[in-house]
Amino acid sequence: MTREAEDSFANTARERFAELVNSTGVKRYAMSLDLSPRQINRMLAGAQPNPIERLIRCLQAAEPEAGDRVLDYICQEMGGHFVRCESIDDAMVNAVKECAEAIAAISDGHICDDDIREVREAISALSSIIMSLRHRPPDEQK
Repeated sequence: MTREAEDSFANTARERFAELVNSTGVKRYAMSLDLSPRQINRMLAGAQPNPIERLIRCLQAAEPEAGDRVLDYICQEMGGHFVRCESIDDAMVNAVKECAEAIAAISDGHICDDDIREVREAISALSSIIMSLRHRPPDEQK
């Protein structure tokens, strides 16, 4: 990553972190993380990496599949699910595979946590097709 890109990344991560802190205030936010307001202010000032920057760096350091699982977990904790934007061909192949696995998982009539995970992955794969279609260049949208 170039120095300019690195600075842009750090600034954007700091801005996003500031949004979180400002949503509740420094003192309350610090208390919820079991940190001091001084530590939060140091993160806001860029004197030390903030949790957003650290999380992104952790995900970038891992294999994509592992990072995707962590992102999906975080999204689930917030009431959603993670969908990776793929090329339309990759998205369609993945959706067919995931839907087949979901159908197989629920075909016995008994639903367990693994079956729920399979269905969630199928929904994510189908959502990826929609995202891929929306993000196609205009000359490919026919």
